[in-house]
Formats: sequence, C-alpha cells, structure tokens
Amino acid sequence: MNVGVADNIVVNETVTIAADAKTVLIPGCSVMFNVVRKDAVPQLVDIFKEHQDISAEAATAIEQHKSLLFLLGEAKSIEDVNMVNMAILKMFAAGAKGVYMQQSGAAWTEEGFRDEVGDGEYPMDPWINFVEHGDLIYTLGLACFALPDLSISTSEEDPQEALLLAADTIFGDGVPAKSGNEVDWGDDEVYVLRQETKIPFPKDAPEYNKGGILRLNRKK
Repeated sequence: MNVGVADNIVVNETVTIAADAKTVLIPGCSVMFNVVRKDAVPQLVDIFKEHQDISAEAATAIEQHKSLLFLLGEAKSIEDVNMVNMAILKMFAAGAKGVYMQQSGAAWTEEGFRDEVGDGEYPMDPWINFVEHGDLIYTLGLACFALPDLSISTSEEDPQEALLLAADTIFGDGVPAKSGNEVDWGDDEVYVLRQETKIPFPKDAPEYNKGGILRLNRKK
C-alpha cells in the first residue's frame, strides 16, 4: 500500500480500513475479509517480475510501498471470485501498488492483474500459478478454492491453458474433483482426472496441497 501500517486506507467515501480493523466488506463484494496489516518488506519487486514485464514506474512504486494489507476470505463460487477480483481493482484505486496471491505465489501489478482478468470470462486465472517437476506441470493455488491442484504432461499442446480451463470447469461448472471424472470443454477436448499417487512436494513446502493432486489425462 502507499500508506503506512498505522494509517487509514480510504476505499471510498463510505468505507475506510482503519489501522486496527479486523474485518472489512469492500463495496460490491459480499465476501467478508479478515484484515491483517504489516510493515513494508524489501525486494518485493523481484516476485512481481516473475509473472509479467514491469515498467520502471511500476517497479519503483512497488519498491517504495509503505505497508502490506492482507485481506483473508473464502470464495465459494465463481461469482465470489468475480466479486473478489472487482474488490482487488478497488484496492488498486485506493492506493495498492500490487497484489500477491498467497496460496499460489502469483503477483501482479495493476496492469498485469487487469490483463489477467480481461473480460472476466476466466476469473480464476490471476489466482493460479504453475511449477514444473519432471515431465509434468502443476497448478499452484487451487487450495484456496478447496480443490486439489492439477497436473498435466508438459508434452501436451499449451499445457498451462489446459490446466486453467480444467480448473475453471471444475470450480465454475461444479464438476466433482474426483479421480475418474471427466473434464470436457468441447471440440473433442476431453480429459479424465486421475489421482496422483505420489506428491512431489514435501508437506512443509509452499507447493504442497493437502487436498492432493489430480492429473489430466487426455481421453482417447
């Protein structure tokens, strides 16, 4: 944020997040957030540079941030995710210089976040990160939607796009995230979910999802 940890954050003319606030409702978003305020930390800009090209102006703004604001809530539906995304945009207008998704480690400047959200067709996209391990690529961040993470072979055409579409189908369309179920988004693009028997990440690793991992196997 562009204000100190002991300063109020003015969201709009009726909503202010005080230094000692414990909860907040952002206008237009029905998700109640728990609030945590913390002091600024150095070298944050390196995290943001992992996810997009950053202008010198945006990098300087992040480097000069004065505090951190954590908004902790639960999105139970795709409509909730849309509202949280709109709440994030309002926080940019209130002085935020970047947004960091704690579950996935994805970090976005305002421009990067707006690009990811786009027309809102795939509201989960900014929340999902990726990591490669062996010949598989994995999602990070689906734990915040109470879902297992997903994996797919790196040999698939555009594997990241396949993972994003699968996540949107499972969460948005209510496909049960269980081994044996199919994910179908038309044009003969059908995948079968299979439980990963071996999780490549230790339990104390940030990549670990206690809900497990489901692999996408193309249906033949």
